[in-house]
Amino acid sequence: MPEKTIQCTPENARQFQQIVKGWPELHRLVIDLQSQGLFPGLRAMEITVTGSPEYVAKGLDAAMPENGS
Repeated sequence: MPEKTIQCTPENARQFQQIVKGWPELHRLVIDLQSQGLFPGLRAMEITVTGSPEYVAKGLDAAMPENGS
């Protein structure tokens, strides 16, 4: 199954923020890890999109809460 791993960069940080804030469970996890000093911020985050070639081609758009699974 095709997959693509995308790292957070200054260019896509806004979209990463939208993804994190759009998934309540992920948002709580990030906040909890940050409060423990275990997660330095979005610059340490990467997302792997897995699925059909068409889905993977969407990149971060595929990971947006309304599209993610």
